[in-house]
Amino acid sequence: MNSLTSLQRKLVYLGAVILLLIPITWLGRPPEPAPKGRVEQGTGGKLSQLRLDYELGESNLGDVDPASSTMNLLLLGFRGIATSLLWMDAQEQQKLKDWSALRATTDSIILLQPHFLKVWHFQGWNLAYNVSAEWDLVPDRYYWVKEGIKFFKKGQERNQRYAELYWYTGDTIGKKIGRSDEWKQFRKFFRNDPDTARWPSGPDTDINPENKDNYLVARTWFKTANEVIDRYHNMEHIMAEILFRQYPTRAQMDFAGTIQREGVFGEVSRAAWEEAYREWTQDYGSMRFDTPAGKAIKLEVSDDELTRIRNEDKGKEERDQEEYWIERYRDMANYRFWRTRTKVESEPLMDAAHRELYEGEQLTKEADYDEAKAKLLAGMIKLEEILNKYPELKDEDSTIEEAMLAQLFWRDCLEIDATVPDEKEGYPLQALWHTRADRLSSVMDEFNRRKRAPK
Repeated sequence: MNSLTSLQRKLVYLGAVILLLIPITWLGRPPEPAPKGRVEQGTGGKLSQLRLDYELGESNLGDVDPASSTMNLLLLGFRGIATSLLWMDAQEQQKLKDWSALRATTDSIILLQPHFLKVWHFQGWNLAYNVSAEWDLVPDRYYWVKEGIKFFKKGQERNQRYAELYWYTGDTIGKKIGRSDEWKQFRKFFRNDPDTARWPSGPDTDINPENKDNYLVARTWFKTANEVIDRYHNMEHIMAEILFRQYPTRAQMDFAGTIQREGVFGEVSRAAWEEAYREWTQDYGSMRFDTPAGKAIKLEVSDDELTRIRNEDKGKEERDQEEYWIERYRDMANYRFWRTRTKVESEPLMDAAHRELYEGEQLTKEADYDEAKAKLLAGMIKLEEILNKYPELKDEDSTIEEAMLAQLFWRDCLEIDATVPDEKEGYPLQALWHTRADRLSSVMDEFNRRKRAPK
């Protein structure tokens, strides 16, 4: 090198720089911009692709308001302080009911903390539950429930490896829309959005693109959450796996029970319960779950299989451990109960009992008390027959509530004629009425609410 002239050395250095620029350019080439600020797969250099694959890139941090104090802190490297200030701003804006500012602040928070799952969980839940409750009109409440769902969806799109965000989306679609005080209106809105200017003849396609029942959409999200765990081997951390995995089937059960509550019976409701039984015993029941004993077990195990396990050619301690964890996990998942419940609900007798109790309740609202008494009595007789055949259902909350509500509506009809049930002669569900008297106060609230509700 010393024998080279100054010009020659400069040319060598220049050549070396050019050679180094080639791999640097190939590795660090920025991605091509895509619609809505996203990065398309297959664009950019190697480092860009790795950032995309592992969800480490923050290409949209520039979307923070450039005129805000948050941007000033961000440029100075105080990202944590900026995020904390935004959280305080969001809380203050919620107190002041400044909803447009709250939305903008929330968007800035997720730009700064896109991979912090608590941000998505808290703010999504906050929008769907807290903010929606601040509004008086049901369509306005539904709008903010949708905002919470869309927030969870956005989190899922930014964090596709985290099963929790898929689960939160499904849980909000199922529980908030299907079980809130406004569930009847919300379920209708889910398939026919009240914002007819934007969605003139159907649902908001951002949350229900196929125009399905909310519980069936929730089931799809829960299934995807399970698939994400299988694909990335990235376990969720919000509950035990044995419970997390059952949610697709539980959503199917909620669907079957809710359509009955809305007056749908016969082949449609029975088919829904049959599907729930199939999913519970075949899909969920056949899944393999690891145990602390180092042995993977499944929940759908027949008596013959248990006998085979007890007789296998291995140590007694190992056999006992396998049987112990089968029973332990069954208890955790309440597996036997839901197996029985889905089977019973698909039987014609149970379907007929539900139908007659529902029709009896509707007849009381029409003041047709004689016909109502007959329907309610027939339904109670069938329900008692089912409970005698499957006594394990007597301790289940929804069964107790249905039986006691039937009693209250029946007794209400009897009081019109100034008659009361004859305790000596007996009447259907008499034993349950007395043994579960502790539930009467809470069931009475539901009874009064239903009496006031329109037919």
